[in-house]
Amino acid sequence: KMTWAQFEVWGVEEDGHEELIETTNSLKHARQIAEESLTEDIVECIIYKEEDGELYEQEVVARE
Repeated sequence: KMTWAQFEVWGVEEDGHEELIETTNSLKHARQIAEESLTEDIVECIIYKEEDGELYEQEVVARE
């Protein structure tokens, strides 16, 4: 069966504070959002995959 998935992009600030940036149903789009969200304040973005009401860490996009 086709499992419907949603991805949440969270930004992590230098002090460790996490904030939800955006949700999307495309991992490719989530990666794009994460890359574009890395700023002076946001040191990394964590992409979570939501499946059956559970959040799983998919990948981390960090500033180089």
